[in-house]
Amino acid sequence: MNSSSRSGWVLTQESFDELLAWLNPQREQAGMQYEDIRNKLVRIFMHRGCAVAEDLADETINRVARKVHELKDYYVGEPAAYFYGVARNVFFDYCKQRPETSDLETESLAASPVEALRDLEPEYRCLEKCLGALSPPNRELILEYYFEKGTTKIKNHKEMALRLGIAVNALRIRMCRLRAELKECMRQCLNEAAA
Repeated sequence: MNSSSRSGWVLTQESFDELLAWLNPQREQAGMQYEDIRNKLVRIFMHRGCAVAEDLADETINRVARKVHELKDYYVGEPAAYFYGVARNVFFDYCKQRPETSDLETESLAASPVEALRDLEPEYRCLEKCLGALSPPNRELILEYYFEKGTTKIKNHKEMALRLGIAVNALRIRMCRLRAELKECMRQCLNEAAA
């Protein structure tokens, strides 16, 4: 299971079950709510330029899980809001550990995580619209191209190029063209949304 870097606390199955029960008494609903919260946390950290957005989302969840036995007795309100408040503290800790954090990045904390997520909604709607405008093969190709990370990504790109019968460099060029097409579509969509 995951561990929390602050205290060496380890997320156990029991702790995770307690967290899910706090989110919703119906296990399936709790699981969907958990996934939704985690995805939003990742987007919040990505929006703030964090290179380790998924790790920070997991740290946020671990911190909440560590306190859930207390929270369930006194916390009133939507559990997601509590996660977003904890995410703010996780981000502050992340910034303190990174001396190269810019003042601009730290100032972005003035907005609440909920506001940051709300600010992203038009971008995600436009991204979905623009991905939908691509041909199905191109949409699948670009999503697969950016799916993996690290050495797995490099291996995946080689396998994709081999499957398509092209060189890896030709695949990069194709992705560059698709990115340019998406970027222009996003620009137009966001301009329309702002008008």
